[in-house]
Amino acid sequence: MKQNLFTPARFLHYLRKDWSENRIQFLYDLVFPYSILTLLFLATDFGRTQSVVKALRDVAQGGKTRNNSYLDVLEHAAQGIDDCWGTMGFMTLLCFMLYLAFRGSTFFLSSKHRRGYISDLTLPASAPEKALARWLRTALVPLPLFMVSVVLADYTRIGVMHLAYPEVSLSFPTPWNGVWENFFLTGITQAYPLQALFILGATYWRKKPFPKTLSAVLLLALLFYGTYYCNVTFLIGPEYGYHSAPPRWFHGWWKGIDLFVLLFGYVLAYLRMRRASLRVSWKDGTTLALLAAVLAGLCLCLWMPHHVVAHFGFG
Repeated sequence: MKQNLFTPARFLHYLRKDWSENRIQFLYDLVFPYSILTLLFLATDFGRTQSVVKALRDVAQGGKTRNNSYLDVLEHAAQGIDDCWGTMGFMTLLCFMLYLAFRGSTFFLSSKHRRGYISDLTLPASAPEKALARWLRTALVPLPLFMVSVVLADYTRIGVMHLAYPEVSLSFPTPWNGVWENFFLTGITQAYPLQALFILGATYWRKKPFPKTLSAVLLLALLFYGTYYCNVTFLIGPEYGYHSAPPRWFHGWWKGIDLFVLLFGYVLAYLRMRRASLRVSWKDGTTLALLAAVLAGLCLCLWMPHHVVAHFGFG
């Protein structure tokens, strides 16, 4: 096995076994996001439609209404535009990022229990084959299933709203193309680096890896933002607000950081998976590399504002 780290026939055999043992998870990947998104979409649409119907009833009875925006909603509906699209798009992207992070925290689920881990070690497959099979199951497959659940939740919302309020027609299918397509492509590029961090976090915590990794990610985000804010406030001053770097410069750095986090998380998680034992260890080279990456992020928060002031013009 050491001579051939990847054999297609052996990989397909392991992939079939792994997916057959976790096939119920694929149903969860469809039903769970569908249920959550349906509730969120219905709550958003009910609030909007109920306010419009109430305003129309008040006007029909000769009274006044405080909802002066109902005319804009009706005008948009006459053009086939649903005012809930923006809110629904944001909720969909947020749910996708959180759900992909949650699925990432289950990457090593069978490796953190003694019985499951011993059976996993004895399977005739190399570490790259096991890692790729797990990645396909936890990262790639949930994406199309989540997209299907989004479309189903959207049409469920439309059907329920037409039954609940047949007198008005304000709900329309969300156009998941054009501007929305670019919006979600950008969201996907943010979701997978986040999932890489949760996969890495699952190698450190045996129990409840999702809330623990989420807490660690939020603390790191606060640490980076606090360092950046204190740097700008106390070391640079108000003049920083008059300096502006080109958007392409910021976008280039942002995409580079996303790519680094993605590769860094996957590589470290693979190294910890390859050298995994029945007990999770914090004392290894991967932990030192993680601490070095955090230190590099703090240095970047200190360096970037000064670079913007020094190299980009006033105003």
